Amino acid sequence: MQKKEKIENLVPRPPIVVVLGHVDHGKTSLLDYIRKTKVTEKEAGHITQHIGAYEATVKGEKITFIDTPGHEAFSKIRSRGTKVADIAILVVAADEGVKPQTKESIEIINKAQIPVIVAITKIDKPNINVEKVKRELLANGILLEKMGGDVPFQLISSKTGEGIDDLLEMILLMADMKELKADHYKSASGIVIESHLDRFRGITASLIIMEGTLREGDKIYTSQASGKVKILEGFQGKRIKEATFSSPVLIVGFENMPSVGEKWTIDPEELVNSSITDHNAQTKILGDKKSPLIIPLILKADVPSSIEAIEGIIDKLGKDKEWQFPILLSKLGDISQGDLRTANPEGTLIISFRVKQKPEITNSLLANPNIRILSGDVIYELVDKIEEAIENGFIEKPTEKVLGDINVKAVFHPIKGKQLIGGEVIEGVIPKNSNFKLLREEKQISSGKITNLQKNHQVANKVEKGEECGLLVNCPELIKEGDILEFIQKI
Repeated sequence: MQKKEKIENLVPRPPIVVVLGHVDHGKTSLLDYIRKTKVTEKEAGHITQHIGAYEATVKGEKITFIDTPGHEAFSKIRSRGTKVADIAILVVAADEGVKPQTKESIEIINKAQIPVIVAITKIDKPNINVEKVKRELLANGILLEKMGGDVPFQLISSKTGEGIDDLLEMILLMADMKELKADHYKSASGIVIESHLDRFRGITASLIIMEGTLREGDKIYTSQASGKVKILEGFQGKRIKEATFSSPVLIVGFENMPSVGEKWTIDPEELVNSSITDHNAQTKILGDKKSPLIIPLILKADVPSSIEAIEGIIDKLGKDKEWQFPILLSKLGDISQGDLRTANPEGTLIISFRVKQKPEITNSLLANPNIRILSGDVIYELVDKIEEAIENGFIEKPTEKVLGDINVKAVFHPIKGKQLIGGEVIEGVIPKNSNFKLLREEKQISSGKITNLQKNHQVANKVEKGEECGLLVNCPELIKEGDILEFIQKI
């Protein structure tokens, strides 16, 4: 069918609603009541750990809901969910009020500049304080109706259903005011909200359709992936022939993994400058990059957003504990023999989240006790397992011997990287090619290594206490006069 761009082709489309809020404040329970399903009981630990999208029909009109995780590790996933939404529902529990992820959700909503409706949940519980919740929202910039603002709110109970019909009517009213429209005749396009490798069906992707109609058999493209829609399913898992705008669908057929947040389309010409993904290039080292305690990691998980969240909590753990985590491999799918070949035989932790171990790796694990697998299906519990393994001596903490110190008296080549400096040995004996810690005001600010050592303008193998020397060093931080170079040797 020929593409048309005429304004008369625009028709009203269902609103896309993102549900945000603090962990365990009732987001998924609200959607459960609306969908009349029991998604919460299927979630490990009763928390949502992946972004999901669902359709509901209210008075004959459709609404697409995007559910997002509430735990702090999933901030990037919540942000992506908001980028494709027309309206946000901010869920706040009546018995707890505004919490850290509530505040973060407010920031995300403000940044996305989409209208918001506040749902004050759990009003069936004892000891609630709705007025306190309203005051806390006001203090965080949410100006509710009847409190000097125009943000609508609704008291609800997902247990009894009280207030939920009124909340849905608010959504439809707000959608009418936004006059949401789309074009059936345009090439189908939208946003990738999740992707993973299914061990039976191959690469699968959850999509939101923003324009046009997607059909089974269509060729599909993102900036990083392409394929053909071999299987098209609605949000309930039933196979369908086609779906149109605002609908959440799952497809099988990508030949390589699309990134979460990418735009997809059946017309590759539309991909220029189109991606809204906020996923940065993979971090190679997490935690404290200056720490002498190095714990190599291999990350294996079910979907990209899990990898992203795991990296976030490990990075925070490393900075809190002053541990360094080099990422040897970060990949989707079950743990295989190939993954073990990537491991450091002297010690590697393999973090396994919602994936299995292939039988072929059993003998390799028995042969090398320095490679350990930590498994879990609730993401924040992995922190305790990692911390316990390290504290129990899985990786032996390195010990160091101080060889001596040099006082920096002159800097001749002050640029980051290779620097030419002059100094005096104030303690010990310093051999050539030694490693050092850069100390300023008795605090370590960087580290480096001698690449050339001279005494009396001649290449030297070592310098001793009281001697002056010239050094060509490799150090990422600018060295200044008065700094101390503390030379160390690991033992």
